[in-house]
Amino acid sequence: MGSHSGPGVGNRYDERMVPHDVSEKAPGMLLVARLHVDLCRLSSAMCRAAACP
Repeated sequence: MGSHSGPGVGNRYDERMVPHDVSEKAPGMLLVARLHVDLCRLSSAMCRAAACP
């Protein structure tokens, strides 16, 4: 699923993860990092839907 944000909209959690974000981490840390990003994306989407500041 692609990002729907245009220039100046959204935050870094709207972008795809890239290998250098987590390549130095242990495999378990990779899963934790991906979960963290997914939760941040979900939180960001919920906040936009509820018109959070």
